[in-house]
Amino acid sequence: MATIATAIPTLASVRVLPWARSNLNPTAQALIISTAAGAAYFIVADKTVLASARKNSFNA
Repeated sequence: MATIATAIPTLASVRVLPWARSNLNPTAQALIISTAAGAAYFIVADKTVLASARKNSFNA
């Protein structure tokens, strides 16, 4: 879900911005989109692991 939520605005900005459209080839645009989506995925995964660790902590 996080990957899709991040990829859509990034895709739109890469495709709509005149500078990006004229100066970046499709490979560069795809790399930007996949990097942003991957970062969002790992951020959400990290938050999920931390929330699970807090929930299952022996101190609680």
